[in-house]
Amino acid sequence: MTPLAPKLYQSVRSYTRRLRTMHDEFRMAHFMYSLPEDIRKDIGWPDFDGDRISRGR
Repeated sequence: MTPLAPKLYQSVRSYTRRLRTMHDEFRMAHFMYSLPEDIRKDIGWPDFDGDRISRGR
C-alpha cells in the first residue's frame, strides 16, 4: 500500500460520515416539521432552524 492510500481512505470515510450526518439531520427535521405546531412546542422544537430564516409564523 502506498502512503497515499490510508490518507485517501480516511478522507473518503470522513466525507461519507458527514454526508450521512447531514442526511440524518434533514430527515429528523423533516419529520419534526411535519408534526402539528402544538406538539412541536410541547417537545421544545424551535420554530426556526438555527441559521435559516423563520418559517413565517
